[in-house]
Amino acid sequence: MRKTFRFVGLMLMTSLSYGLISCGSDGDDEPGISITPASVSMHYDDTQQLKADGATSWTVNDDFVAKVDGSGLVTARHIGTTQVIASNGKKSAICEVTVTPEYDLFDNPIFDWGASESSISSKESHAFLRGSDNILFYDFSKNSTSCILGYSFKNGGLSSINAILNYSDYAKAGNYLIERYQPIGEDDGMFVFLDALTKDKAKTIVGLTTMKLSGSTVTSIIFMSASTASNSGLSISNVLNEQMKNIEIVK
Repeated sequence: MRKTFRFVGLMLMTSLSYGLISCGSDGDDEPGISITPASVSMHYDDTQQLKADGATSWTVNDDFVAKVDGSGLVTARHIGTTQVIASNGKKSAICEVTVTPEYDLFDNPIFDWGASESSISSKESHAFLRGSDNILFYDFSKNSTSCILGYSFKNGGLSSINAILNYSDYAKAGNYLIERYQPIGEDDGMFVFLDALTKDKAKTIVGLTTMKLSGSTVTSIIFMSASTASNSGLSISNVLNEQMKNIEIVK
């Protein structure tokens, strides 16, 4: 199936530089413009042709979630919800677009950068494993995926998050991230993603790599604040790798 190789194929073409749809009008019942179909399910990279009689322009509110071309062709980019708007200059119709996941390896961590250990632990509902060297470990295993997640703290505040999965889940992890984050390329063996289309708008950066833990190779996904990385003066991959040095496997 094409989804299996999507992650590797996309990464080879990328450099480090850069659902559910329910449609309706904007409340104006006058004839002139309407959108069809009324609803459709989409996943990452799926396309759907929308039609709106009389439309002269197509726009999207959040182009991180989806994009639309001048003919009304919608392409799903990342998980989330946005609105596609068809207009004829005087009237418009709105299509609510929600991109849903195919890969659900583990739940979203708590991205509260700078928060204290007590704050994260009070909000975290997953099973607590143990705390060690300014790291709080939780069991984020889900369905058939084994996942240990560590919240790392520096100077009393949350500085990074590391999800550890089996080595065999590496390709799935790549597809999981592509559905949720924008890939910007590969650097020193690490694939890098953003939670925005461009670095200047990103709040979180994500790295995907493999690492040795207790003699075994595992898949590692590292999250950290984009502002921390940009202020370091180092490459993104170097900053992410620095954040992984003290991660320990939980027995």
